[in-house]
Amino acid sequence: MKSVLSFPQRGHWGKSNWRGNTSGYIIKEMIEHFKPSLFVDACEGSGTSGDVCREMGIAYVGLDLYKGNDFTKDSIIQYLSRPADICFTHPPYHNMVVYSGEVYGTEAILGDTSRCATPEEFIARSQTMLLNQREATKEGGIYATLIGDHRKNGEFRSYQSDFIQMMPKSELLSVTIKLQHNCLSDARQYHENFIPIVHEYLLLWEKTSRSLFAVSMDIASELQKRVATTWRNVIRMVLMKLKEATLSDIYAEVERVAGDMIAKNSHWQAKVRQQLQRHFSNVQRGVWAL
Repeated sequence: MKSVLSFPQRGHWGKSNWRGNTSGYIIKEMIEHFKPSLFVDACEGSGTSGDVCREMGIAYVGLDLYKGNDFTKDSIIQYLSRPADICFTHPPYHNMVVYSGEVYGTEAILGDTSRCATPEEFIARSQTMLLNQREATKEGGIYATLIGDHRKNGEFRSYQSDFIQMMPKSELLSVTIKLQHNCLSDARQYHENFIPIVHEYLLLWEKTSRSLFAVSMDIASELQKRVATTWRNVIRMVLMKLKEATLSDIYAEVERVAGDMIAKNSHWQAKVRQQLQRHFSNVQRGVWAL
């Protein structure tokens, strides 16, 4: 298994008419590399993973929303006789393809993440999915997801970036790029600045012995660090422009360049002072510089 995978043919596994099918070759690569004895797919779609596992003699459990298994509210581990060696998902890419009521069934299902109203809702539910997968995986086992970038109405989202940020950094094992072939969009004509999306990401984490609570605290701590770093860099950019500045001038420039951040923090002036005191030079009373 390498960091770039390319399979021009979809293979004979699963159903070719099921939109958004996982390539069976992806499943085969994971099995050959990690040699699991129990493979779990928590959103199996048309059954590609199960077909590959049966062919390779690997114990398999397949779950999906259309079968009554909702990874946003049902614990995956409850369906298993023991923790998985690999717990895999290939979830919707938000609303790129809408599943319940369209690909399967006649009505929308509440837990369908392809029907999330916003990207933020999709990301939040996807974190539940990933934590659920992690809890269903044995210590030292692999939890993984296949996710693509998404462009709709001119907005581009790289969901793999969101997924990586909201899971424990210490457990990320690999980011593998899987090239896409035979897409519906291949025949379309695009304007000259448009860059078609022709790849997906297979994200692989290796579960450690740390508890869900400890992992959650680490994730929260990382988010807090990123927020603090962003504030520090905003102030650095302000001081790069102003050279030396009074606190009132710094406040005014921060208001101008970081209005969105300020809107989310009613105590932003205290945050500015905190960052100045920690990371910048007080060249004279009330005047700051890099």
